[in-house]
Amino acid sequence: MTKVKNTKIGSVYAFLDARTPMANSELLPVKISVILKGKQFRVGVKLYTTPDIFNKAMTGKGGIPKEAKMLKDSIEVYVSKAKDILDQFPNADRKMFTNLFKSESALKVTGKTDLAVLFKQKIDELTEEDRAGSISFYEQALLTFQRFRKHFYLEDITVEYLKAFKAWWINQGNSNATAQIHMRSLRHIYNRAIKDGFISSGLYPFKEYTIGTASKSKDVLYPEQVKALLDYKPQSLGETRARDYFIFLYLCNGMNIKDALSIKGSQIKGDMLTFVRSKTVNTNSQTKEIIVYLHPEAKRIIEKWGTLNTNDYIFPCFRGTKSDIERKAAKDVLARNLNRDLRPVGKAIGLSINLTMNLARHTYATSMKLNEVPVAFISEALGHSSGAVTAHYMKTLPDNKYKEMSDKLMKFN
Repeated sequence: MTKVKNTKIGSVYAFLDARTPMANSELLPVKISVILKGKQFRVGVKLYTTPDIFNKAMTGKGGIPKEAKMLKDSIEVYVSKAKDILDQFPNADRKMFTNLFKSESALKVTGKTDLAVLFKQKIDELTEEDRAGSISFYEQALLTFQRFRKHFYLEDITVEYLKAFKAWWINQGNSNATAQIHMRSLRHIYNRAIKDGFISSGLYPFKEYTIGTASKSKDVLYPEQVKALLDYKPQSLGETRARDYFIFLYLCNGMNIKDALSIKGSQIKGDMLTFVRSKTVNTNSQTKEIIVYLHPEAKRIIEKWGTLNTNDYIFPCFRGTKSDIERKAAKDVLARNLNRDLRPVGKAIGLSINLTMNLARHTYATSMKLNEVPVAFISEALGHSSGAVTAHYMKTLPDNKYKEMSDKLMKFN
């Protein structure tokens, strides 16, 4: 077949790959050959045929039978899409070309770039990297923006769009924090679009519109409430497990549930545990290890619900999983069950807030603050990048502490 040339970036053409025939068949796969910035690679398509039909489809000589005509039309769709990618995305590399080519979304609509394509490209990359947590952020953001406006185009993202989105989201009864998470995902995609030449940096809306930083949840258990939780007599096996897991997270520097489930026996040396927060593994240039002293109660909890002396995961939830995507699914199920069983426990001990596993981290930080532990140490224990992050993270002191401090102002002995 004659090459379809594109003087800007490369060329594409269809060919029949005789090297990889279908098993027990004379059919061969049709592929698209791409020459991109001087480098050649091939992309598979879902078409199979014989050499005779392929040649008739490509040359049209000697009368073209119906089967060859249908093949020709299908090939032209693929070649046309490949040409469009070369025309519309001049800075594409092989990986980006392949992601765009395999995407089922239209590349351009009315002269605009469909942001769903760019989001799905990012999601595909994260899937290849097995980063399940990040995948869910971008998937949820994409679905949310598509709910806000049916048409989701790069060129439509302006300061006015961002303000309207936030107002719509809040009016739906959702939190400001979640709006900021979605807009940070959009900002990342927009920055990639500028880098890849899809849009001018002069149109960048996030210079004028500041996403801001969401205030962390202020819900927390104070020491007397933690004691009430420890003294509580669980009414079921589920409540026992949920309470134990909460106490484990609290005792282990307020780690999150995914990090707890990810611990392997090799990370424990005597009474000390070291781990790296899963949240920062793929973001920090220098991996920061967090050191935890394993309180005897923490060891008891491990032995009750898992295994302390093992090379595998100390808790069973992740055993046998083969990818981060599988581990996320298992973690989500367990977390839902733990939070479900914690709710009645919280009510039973008289909490006015909803008791969840997430509160263990806030509770640990606040407990350290009440014990006058330096913020720098708390920051190190939590794995934060700076003391400023930690200070923002901790719960405000309870009223009686302010009274105690005020009383001391007039005591000089």
